[in-house]
Amino acid sequence: MKPADEIEDLRQRIRTADDQYYNEGASELTDAQYDEMFVRLRALEDQNPELLTAESPTQSVGAPLQRGGSFATHEHLSQMGSLESLMQPDDVEGFVARARKLLELDEDDALRWSCEPKLDGVSANLLYEDGVLTRGLSRGDGQTGEDLTRNLRTIRNLPAKLAGDGPFPAKIEIRGEVIMSKRGFTALQQREETSSEGTFRNARNTVAGTLKLLDPRVVKRRPLDFLAFAVGHVEGAAYPTHTALREKLASWGFAVAEPAATADSLAELHAYHDELERRRDELPYEMDGAVAKVDDAALQQQLGRTSRTPRWALAYKFKPRLARSRVEHIDAQVGRTGAVTPVAHLAPTELAGVTVRNASLHNWALLAERDVREGDVVEIQRAGDVIPEIVRVFEEERGPESTPAKPPAACPICVNPLQTEGKFLYCVNIDCAAQLVGRVVHLASRRAFDIEGLGPKQVEQLVEAEIVRSVEDVFALRSREEQLLKLDRWGKRSTHNLLKQIDERREPALARFLNGVGIRHVGETTAKDLAQHFSTLDRLRTATNAELLAVDGVGDEVAKAVLEFFALEKNQQTLAALHEAGVRPQACERTDGGPLTGRVFVFTGGLTTMSRDEAKERVEALGAKAVAGVSKKVTDVVAGGDAGSKLAKAEKLGLRIHTEDEFQEILAQA
Repeated sequence: MKPADEIEDLRQRIRTADDQYYNEGASELTDAQYDEMFVRLRALEDQNPELLTAESPTQSVGAPLQRGGSFATHEHLSQMGSLESLMQPDDVEGFVARARKLLELDEDDALRWSCEPKLDGVSANLLYEDGVLTRGLSRGDGQTGEDLTRNLRTIRNLPAKLAGDGPFPAKIEIRGEVIMSKRGFTALQQREETSSEGTFRNARNTVAGTLKLLDPRVVKRRPLDFLAFAVGHVEGAAYPTHTALREKLASWGFAVAEPAATADSLAELHAYHDELERRRDELPYEMDGAVAKVDDAALQQQLGRTSRTPRWALAYKFKPRLARSRVEHIDAQVGRTGAVTPVAHLAPTELAGVTVRNASLHNWALLAERDVREGDVVEIQRAGDVIPEIVRVFEEERGPESTPAKPPAACPICVNPLQTEGKFLYCVNIDCAAQLVGRVVHLASRRAFDIEGLGPKQVEQLVEAEIVRSVEDVFALRSREEQLLKLDRWGKRSTHNLLKQIDERREPALARFLNGVGIRHVGETTAKDLAQHFSTLDRLRTATNAELLAVDGVGDEVAKAVLEFFALEKNQQTLAALHEAGVRPQACERTDGGPLTGRVFVFTGGLTTMSRDEAKERVEALGAKAVAGVSKKVTDVVAGGDAGSKLAKAEKLGLRIHTEDEFQEILAQA
């Protein structure tokens, strides 16, 4: 697989995992699998800097907020970041060594770390003004969060007013973890009489789901706690050390994570982590590691941060926990992206506080490699994850009639033939029921058809009600207006606005159409390349393999995916149904020989006269290329407000740099 294709695939898989984790309180990946993909993506981007984009998961925190959600959104006063997750002692030692080097410390200079548990809950950001709670936000994407104030106010140990006589900071953001104790979670399960496969599968997911409830009275009945661990924006106060900050937070009435300690050496840091891991089952809350922060606030400021994580804090994760179980049977499961993966159904097994009944096998090649069979006794691991994985098969306990599991020849949901790609099988039928929600959400996304009001929750509701049973049904919703109005939370105004949006999006640009229908390996950039080269959908549909390979940026895998997509009869029927519903992708005007042909633009920082997407479209319409990463191939860098590392790299490479006013002159002349 070419680097660009692998990068796009990894980004999509990581974004899906982020969306599940941050917006849905669930994940199909283990921490180890996620970390492995993340490390691979970061390595590929380091090797191919021209492919780095500001939207990459390596450059952002959390997940984009769902559009059309039930909660208002607000910006955090200061960015709410994440922590560098480290599994091995060597990784921790490397992190500490880099911090010491940046601080120019000698071998004899001590560097104190403040250590506390890494709680396995849901982060929240509380704004207090003159000591009074005025707003509570979710982490969101790190810049913007959902307003969960009403629900957060119901948490018993979360102070509505700061304790003590003050004076209090004029404004201060208190950051912490919303969590459910082990005892509280067990009591909730017993009260609701539900199994781990039901409403309350584990404590973290229950917290995430509870905070998204619309009725604060229900939230109040759940045993939630808030433990403070940091501050964000502060006006009118300063705290010299993290230890002093923890003491101040406690004096204001907040619970803080215990046990805490300070470490003046690597040996002490390792000892704290190991002792915490040994005692984790004795402690009242679920935790998946230790957090270590440079204690001195001035040194924290000196170390600074990357776009994603601080250079002065780390998360030192615990080892995965293991258990034995038996594989009762193996099924094929279709994911929202069309990937058909094997899932092992296990004899119910207690592991890390939950009853495990399923384990992911990831792909059929891994299943064959590990030779997992029905009836096998296996070892499973779970490290704070929802779906555990099988890490070992006890072949010596296998029966004589055991046979290897075989992958399916057809999709288990829609019975269409499957496509093989490397280790994976895919169902490429647009209307496969298992993929329908994900495909419709993608079709409505901002860089595809751009239909506001069709987020995951809304689409799931429409699919459940059987109002949408195929992609093309989106464009028939006007004829089902009465059915829409009968659904919960679908008022006349929101329904009218959605139908108006759909009507206005029936004639998308060809590139948006190609991105929206979900051709495998055809993302936003490749869709633009195909639209520019073939100009119309009809020309693209009849293109040969050789003609596809002639497109700049299209390789063997993309060409194969495009040919397979248009060859599948079910997809042809869907495209015909979209046409029947009035969807007319607009021809793309060729820009060969435009006034900016041969020039390659990069945009960094905020523009005031247009968005960066609009700026890219303007230069592309004039024949230039717009790329995300700075490299020697770039001819023009446009620097807006708060331009960051891209500008510094461009200056180092001696590239031509323009202000926004100079860019406007370029457009005017072109």
